[in-house]
Amino acid sequence: MYIDQTLQTYLDDLASSRSTPGGGSAAAISGAMAAALACMVCQLTLGREKYVDVHPEVFALFEKAEEQRQRFQLLISEDITAYSQLSASIKLPRETEEQRQERIEAIQKGLIYAAQVPLEVTERAVDVAKICERVAEIGNINVLSDIAAAAMLAASSGTAAAWMVRVNLKNLKDMEQLAALSERLSRALEELTSRCQHVTAIVGERA
Repeated sequence: MYIDQTLQTYLDDLASSRSTPGGGSAAAISGAMAAALACMVCQLTLGREKYVDVHPEVFALFEKAEEQRQRFQLLISEDITAYSQLSASIKLPRETEEQRQERIEAIQKGLIYAAQVPLEVTERAVDVAKICERVAEIGNINVLSDIAAAAMLAASSGTAAAWMVRVNLKNLKDMEQLAALSERLSRALEELTSRCQHVTAIVGERA
């Protein structure tokens, strides 16, 4: 939805009193920018004879980063859809016992979906951080600051999305789902922090 519109349109809507777009889509955009920067550094490495020995690996990294960028772009809209569905379920009628039960079930289903989308953002931020690690090690030394920026955007994307996950898990009644999603989130955040710190360390050594 927003990917075909201007950045100004998105930012104006983000700054408005509307509930969407919100933090989840903003986190996805940060992830897309992180992946795009990783793509740029790969391209600037592939275009230099000095790095010809690592061209095959860098091209593979470029393809992975581009795949992540494309998925993050879809997640911008998916997050808005998930929130909208959850909001709609909250507004369902509850005059009869049957309606109340249907509403509860719809809300619980909506909470899971609304948690899964930003959780994917966090997990994909880890994937981008992995790419950044290797690019930092073998990429064009003249644009290492950009791969460091990519890692920081990935970190921001994942940690911001994590808050969207937590707020939806807060009211989840399915303890099995709660435990599974919480475990995935904790694992992803731990790895994201470690890998992004490693990227900055590498850049600091090479730059």
